[in-house]
Amino acid sequence: MSNAPADHSAGMILRAGQRVWGRLEFAPLLAVVLLFLVFEFHPSNEVGFFSSADLMSSVAALTSSVGMVSLGVTALMISGEFDLSVSATFALGPAIMGWLMREWGWHILAGLFVGLAIVACIGLINGLITTYIGVPSFIVTLGMLFAVTSWNRIILGGFPVDLIEEEGTVKKILGADIPGSPIAAPFAWMVGIGIILAFVMWRTQYGNWTYAAGKYGGGVARAMGVPVIRVKLTNFVLAALLAGLAGILQFADFGSSSVASGIDINLLAIVAVVVGGTSLFGAKGTVIGSMLGALILGSLKVGLIVIKVPSEYYLGLVGVLLVVSAGLNARVEALRRGGTRSTLFG
Repeated sequence: MSNAPADHSAGMILRAGQRVWGRLEFAPLLAVVLLFLVFEFHPSNEVGFFSSADLMSSVAALTSSVGMVSLGVTALMISGEFDLSVSATFALGPAIMGWLMREWGWHILAGLFVGLAIVACIGLINGLITTYIGVPSFIVTLGMLFAVTSWNRIILGGFPVDLIEEEGTVKKILGADIPGSPIAAPFAWMVGIGIILAFVMWRTQYGNWTYAAGKYGGGVARAMGVPVIRVKLTNFVLAALLAGLAGILQFADFGSSSVASGIDINLLAIVAVVVGGTSLFGAKGTVIGSMLGALILGSLKVGLIVIKVPSEYYLGLVGVLLVVSAGLNARVEALRRGGTRSTLFG
């Protein structure tokens, strides 16, 4: 008797498994599951982890800020560029918004739009200098990081700014807790925008252009008619805009912001993006993977506290996570291209 039906079913299962294993999101998703299991059942954990609403609230709060910033950084890195100034634009958005409300009595919504418009202009300037003058984005955005940080200090005068409109509808939409859940609105904003951006990257011409712009410096894409400069400019603006929005959402959630808000979030966002499977060399990446990478960082920070590991270990573990993820990504990419050695390790 023929075993063709059984062989066909086994082949389908094997191919399905290979497709799942080959997804960029698989590794960070597996890491999230393992982290949650380790922290939930660790002998030192006396309160639970996933089962604790308070701890999940803390994880969501930490994840939302890094995750929102990482969305724009993902699109930009896929197109072959970097933005180190997002930690400064993260603080600039709420600084402008709060200053306008405090000094000029502006409505929260007007302050919101002006703050976002200004951080979008910062991204546009980064993109114009990079694409038209030819200065590497690493240098451009590093310089912009210092410039905008100085501007933040001038605007705030070294003091925190408080959100005046404490109970308004806009404030609740931006930062209130979601009824019946342990998470606040910023996490829902991150997930919602992330799903939209993931659809754009996977299913639209603009997404295809973004991947093409990051491949081989964009030269091949340019020859094929892809508007590489326009794509990169758009992604610079998007990265700055989402960083500013992330800062404003945190402002609405916490009720206060300062120059120190978002410190190191530029580096943490890059870690989340790389851990999520985006290549440092462009042309490969996933928005969903970046959100999972941010969730890994948020879970790791809270989980270490739960199992009574000193907080000083957190940044060291993040550094190890970054190097290991970058090395694995480079090795997988080398194998995918048929090479025998990784471009990172020689």
